[in-house]
Amino acid sequence: MNKETRRKIIEETLRERKELDVNEIMNRFSISNVTVRNDLIYLERKGVLKRKYGKAILYENRYQSTFDINNIKNLEEKEKIGKYASAMIRENDSVMLYTGTTTLQIARFIDPDLNFVGVTNSMFIALELRHRARNARLVIIGGNLNKKTGSTYGDDAIKQLEAYNIDTLFLAVDGISVGRGITNADPYETDINRALIHKANKVIVVTDHTKIGASRYAYHRFQS
Repeated sequence: MNKETRRKIIEETLRERKELDVNEIMNRFSISNVTVRNDLIYLERKGVLKRKYGKAILYENRYQSTFDINNIKNLEEKEKIGKYASAMIRENDSVMLYTGTTTLQIARFIDPDLNFVGVTNSMFIALELRHRARNARLVIIGGNLNKKTGSTYGDDAIKQLEAYNIDTLFLAVDGISVGRGITNADPYETDINRALIHKANKVIVVTDHTKIGASRYAYHRFQS
């Protein structure tokens, strides 16, 4: 049995029973304590569980994202990107984290002692920053709400952005290519992306390898 299958079974069993003993997992799959630990750390990072005193306890979050953090594709790669990108944020920076599963990882790995201004149009990134970044000043962009992603957009969001000066924008995208630049799948993202790029002194695109070379609809294209 490969690790992906084993981890899926552990997750499914935990969701049914709410709590699992580490020794039980070891015996069921005939694996070492180190392997169990790695599996549980992986599932903990996904937001599935909390490890406590030899047990795995289901993490039930009533603010669970509707893009479902438990099923984020390429999570380990996005976590590496998040760790690297979070280290680029400096003391007293003003930072915009645009909605996305990769930018969410930046919020998860930000230095909790860092003083900075965090701006986002994602309610889930805002909640993560509230939990993680205890010294940050947080600003949530208002406007229309996309219920699927928990993000805001539209004229009101753009009008609010006009009042801000952003040092660094971390931008999640649906595709990036040499020929078409930055592209997104949803039409509503066009205007807010343009406004963000215009307001930021520095734009850093954060994306996993599956988006490189990909492109979406031409009318969502953003060229530098």
